Amino acid sequence: MKKLFILLWLFPVVALASTNDSLYRPIHISVFSNATLLPGSGFAGIVNTPIHPGFTIGSGFNYRQTEHNSLFQTFKLGYFYHRLAQHALQLYSEAGYQHQFNCGFSFRTLLGLGYLHSIPDMEVFELNSDGEYERAGRLGRPQGMGGLTIGIGYNINKKSNHPMRIGLDYQVWFQFPFVQEYVPVLPNTTLHLSFTYHIPKSTSK
Repeated sequence: MKKLFILLWLFPVVALASTNDSLYRPIHISVFSNATLLPGSGFAGIVNTPIHPGFTIGSGFNYRQTEHNSLFQTFKLGYFYHRLAQHALQLYSEAGYQHQFNCGFSFRTLLGLGYLHSIPDMEVFELNSDGEYERAGRLGRPQGMGGLTIGIGYNINKKSNHPMRIGLDYQVWFQFPFVQEYVPVLPNTTLHLSFTYHIPKSTSK
């Protein structure tokens, strides 16, 4: 399974290095709050407390782009902290579609899959061969993640050399395997405040 996650993530990296589909290269940053809940929970069905903070940083490329529509790929590195549960490192890629309206607003949807490394935020003990409990290692364990994101955004200075987008993205994703005995797949919902900054691609040879 580790090899599959590595290949899934390396694909957009290789494609990013070779594609010439756009004049701009996006830099994506978001801050978010994560909740281990099914979608529809919390205020307005998307805002949950307490806050479990996190952030992502990444980039991507376009497969196809017109004035109002684009198909694109992202790759992202993320981290979040859930008190008394886990620290988590995320490495994932998403295939996405975005529709751009004339007024400057946009709508997007993304489907993602990737790798998650979970580190417990508490002491963990395991039963050894002598029938005694001993402290287990705290290096964490590899897991998978996959989910769906929908979002709205607004483009700032679209016609400049450095277009920017501010967005609000709602992500529903699953962590697996979590606890095989009773929760093999853990549902999560994440609300991102995102910022995308486009920089011109280098034209030097």
